[in-house]
Amino acid sequence: MSPDEAPHLYHSSSLWFAWLQDGILNIDIDANGEKPILHYLIDLNIFKINSAGLLKVSMITDSEPIDTAKTSLIESLKSMSQDKNRFAVLYILAGFSENQLPPLSLGDVSTEIKRKNIFNKGYLPGENKSSNLSNLQIVKKWGNQLRPFLDLEQKTIARLQGKHTSQKDSQWLFSYILNKTKKKSPAKKWEQLSRKRHR
Repeated sequence: MSPDEAPHLYHSSSLWFAWLQDGILNIDIDANGEKPILHYLIDLNIFKINSAGLLKVSMITDSEPIDTAKTSLIESLKSMSQDKNRFAVLYILAGFSENQLPPLSLGDVSTEIKRKNIFNKGYLPGENKSSNLSNLQIVKKWGNQLRPFLDLEQKTIARLQGKHTSQKDSQWLFSYILNKTKKKSPAKKWEQLSRKRHR
């Protein structure tokens, strides 16, 4: 028996993950996301887990019609995605990927700003401009420029962790969310340089 036949019963995590992959989760989430996502959903009380490690959707009862069980869960997850404490739901649900997903933020600084700062050509306050930087100065400069991103990663992972969501699970979720919010640059048309320019 599967979740499609009896969505109100306990089933294995693999059966539930396959059920979620069919119209609930983003299509780019593969088997690597099974444990992180299910653990996160357990911590959000979407799933209950028994002593045998089997899972059950907490909001689906035996009176819920089979054909509406998945729709009910989707609506609950959509509602949950508006809660800042359950922010990761927004990035894993199917249907949201077509929209502009908000970047992860730390306070009022977005990942776009952080990414821009990493490649900023400016110099750090109090440092003299020099073309002959020592290794220590270079490491310090890049370390300071990467710090906002590292702070974002550390604090996001801490927010994602829970009783069942481990640090490893949180790291996978962070990487997935960050990848979903990246803006892809348009491909440039390849052009051959004229030979005359090299003479």
